[in-house]
Amino acid sequence: MTSTASKKTPWTPISKYGALFAVLFVAVLLYFFEHFSESPLSLDAVKEAGRFDEEKSEVGYLAPDFTLRDLQGNRDGLSNYKGQVLVINFWATWCAPCRVEMPSFEALYRRYRSQGLAVLAVSLDKGADAKVRQFVQDRGLSFPVLMDVDGEAERLYPSVSIPFTYVVGRSGRIVARVDGAKDWQSEETFQAVEYLLKHS
Repeated sequence: MTSTASKKTPWTPISKYGALFAVLFVAVLLYFFEHFSESPLSLDAVKEAGRFDEEKSEVGYLAPDFTLRDLQGNRDGLSNYKGQVLVINFWATWCAPCRVEMPSFEALYRRYRSQGLAVLAVSLDKGADAKVRQFVQDRGLSFPVLMDVDGEAERLYPSVSIPFTYVVGRSGRIVARVDGAKDWQSEETFQAVEYLLKHS
């Protein structure tokens, strides 16, 4: 009886691996044929790709509009800044890089607001109005801070990490997306903003 068990044992792992290999092989075949049968690139698809007149959170497209409440309880959104260069920053008080870059947004805003630059800070903090209000007060931030309590703006501008920032030209089109914290007081940034203020 012992000898029979010892004879069967070596074959059990091999049959398990064989079954696993067969399942993986079938899965790869199904994946290949599923994608192989997709329709080819068409002229209509290429023509459609050139149209940027829809709202989409990608460079070249019109910035999707949203309206949120600010820290005073007033409704504010992108439509209130038509014709301006708009910097939309998504941030949270618990995000260390967000906290670091906020003073540079304030400096950028103060430098160019009289020329047509607006900054909107969209807080992704949930149920923390008092904490956000204290943060803004402690740092003397003068640009509007909006509370995305229900995730409305976050759904329109999805991201896997924060902070992230969109720059929108005077025409309402997204001209840049910046992932992560950045020094918004750099000479490079000033040149880009000045160009947008004159040419977008």
